[in-house]
Amino acid sequence: MAVSERRPGLDLLRVVAVAAVAWFHFGFRMQVTGEAGPADFGAPGGFARYGYLGVSVFFAISGYVISISTEGRGAYGFAVARFARLWPGFVVCMSLTALVTLLVPGLGFPITAAQYLANLTMAAPFLGQPFMDGAYWSIVVEILFYGWVALLMACGLWQRWPVAIAIVWLVIAALDQAVIGSGLLRKLFLTDFAGFFVFGMMLRASERQAPGARVVLAAALVQAISGGVLFAARLPAVYGGELFDPLTVAGLVLGSLLLFFGLSRLRLPEGPTAAAAVAGRMTYPLYLLHQHIGYAMFFLLGPVLGGAGSALVLAVALGGAALVITGWIEQPAARAVRRGGMWLGEWAQARAAPLLVARRRR
Repeated sequence: MAVSERRPGLDLLRVVAVAAVAWFHFGFRMQVTGEAGPADFGAPGGFARYGYLGVSVFFAISGYVISISTEGRGAYGFAVARFARLWPGFVVCMSLTALVTLLVPGLGFPITAAQYLANLTMAAPFLGQPFMDGAYWSIVVEILFYGWVALLMACGLWQRWPVAIAIVWLVIAALDQAVIGSGLLRKLFLTDFAGFFVFGMMLRASERQAPGARVVLAAALVQAISGGVLFAARLPAVYGGELFDPLTVAGLVLGSLLLFFGLSRLRLPEGPTAAAAVAGRMTYPLYLLHQHIGYAMFFLLGPVLGGAGSALVLAVALGGAALVITGWIEQPAARAVRRGGMWLGEWAQARAAPLLVARRRR
């Protein structure tokens, strides 16, 4: 998306969302699980436990931005663009995480050559290997969403029936959460997060004045709140009985999506918009790098600098790394991948054309 087409408010919201997720990992999860070693940084932060909802905000933004990115583009071009956007940065950040994990064995995270190779696919669990970093689970959710979008685009449904697709998705999610309770449906149709994705999709559809989009937008808001509360109800089993207040979760989901709605309309002069765009792009490597590398930093520096000092060093280090990756590695690599992908598509099309002509003649 060119700077002139960007929504600077959403770039700023990305920054807030990634900060919330980091706060969750370092202010709550790290203390509960002991993943940063024996260092004692005090009791888990009460409100930090809700920072994980920043990931759901990313899903809502994705539903909106992906809807824009599909406009005027075919399924193959969309798939290439998404792969080029995600994979180069992922490989760099995953490799840095692997290196830090090797250098700090005291953390106890597993790392093998097979694990590293499996993580190069961005879907390591499907190959029987753990993620290099626990935060990667949400990338798989995003990829599955992209896969559904590409499939619907290839079938000609995404462009023609966006509101109907959103309705069907919300119905599947509601039935699964209220009646069926299927683990397969939850994973295949992302029923925990359907309301967030659909909220973003319908926000864009309402901007394009699609009939019924505003009604489904409201339904998606309700579904997002419901899904958020139900998801939070399962978290005490993960975090040793630590409770997540359903009213707080519902309020945060409502507030974050209303904020998303408002920021999607924010317009700034070209200079601030460009700066916000850089900050927004940096959130991807920041998200990929922060968790296990952050644990390593707290493990090494915590006994010397304490929690606040370690957090400051970590913020500077990760911010600098994200800026370098975004400006000097990620974007040039993405351009190269896009060129290669489009060339491959043209080559395949040229090879297939004579076969198609021969079949028609028969």
